This record gives sequence, C-alpha cells and structure tokens, in this order.
Amino acid sequence: MRAEDIVWVRNNMLLLTTSRRYEVGELQRIFDIYNNITGEKKKTTSCGRCVTTVKNTILHNYKQLL
Repeated sequence: MRAEDIVWVRNNMLLLTTSRRYEVGELQRIFDIYNNITGEKKKTTSCGRCVTTVKNTILHNYKQLL
C-alpha cells in the first residue's frame, strides 16, 4: 500500500467502516486503492457486496501495516 493511500485510509476511516451513500469520487478512490493493493483492474461499481469486499480488503491490508 502506497504512503498516500495509507494517509487517505487513516483520514477517511468512516467511509470504510460504515454503510453510507458515497460522494462523487469517493468510490473511485476506494477502488483505486484496492486496484493498487491487488494489482487487479476492477471497475468502480455501486454494487453493495462488491463495495463491501473492496473495503474489507483495504482495511485488512491497512491493519497489517500497523
């Protein structure tokens, strides 16, 4: 995980730990971080299950770095 991704996750922890409607760009940033971590090219989607899986992967990687 890149340093700027770590800072973004730390500053936006509520986005990753709660269920809510996302502002423009928030989902894109979340999927960008996920793609950076996994090397995948997953497209941004509003599918609830997909978003939850992506958020959980980001949180898991973030917690491993602490």
